[in-house]
Amino acid sequence: MTTVADLVDDLMPEVPGCPASTVRDALRWAQRELCAEGNAWIVSDGPVVVGADTPFAEVEVPSGAEALRIVSLLQSGRELKPGLDYRQTGSNGVEFLRAAPDSSTLLGSLACKPSRGRDMPPELVARWEEAIKDGARSRLLILPYPWRDPQLSEHYRRKLLDAQADARSLAASGYQSGSVRMRTRSFA
Repeated sequence: MTTVADLVDDLMPEVPGCPASTVRDALRWAQRELCAEGNAWIVSDGPVVVGADTPFAEVEVPSGAEALRIVSLLQSGRELKPGLDYRQTGSNGVEFLRAAPDSSTLLGSLACKPSRGRDMPPELVARWEEAIKDGARSRLLILPYPWRDPQLSEHYRRKLLDAQADARSLAASGYQSGSVRMRTRSFA
């Protein structure tokens, strides 16, 4: 499994003389950017909201992560509508606008980003390795050091933006890939 330490090793030759800690910080910045704008880290394997049947409902955030937004929220198999059934107050609070749910925990999915100084899970680092490295390159190549190259930095920034768009698209499709096949209907 690919780790951030592997990515640091990959980038070090591109920025000679740069401290490894600076490269690691750029990689962490890129992870946070990819997640914040691209929904690259969607958690859907546990409760999304706890204490839902109390006035103190909170988003359940995985260890090492910060909640960005609730992507979906289910109550008794029915999807609740944001702005109509609930609203997210800040990063961790939830307010129910109609009636309080009858269950203390609600399932669904949650978009997250790594907490400051933390990394995405290794499987996500491996999945988004090139995008994370491109984001870090864009950040490193704009620094006032001998390797500075604003044009190349802009190139890598655009690649990160493309990766964010890809991540948003994948998140919207439920991370399904492949082509959609359609059959024509004959009206005979």
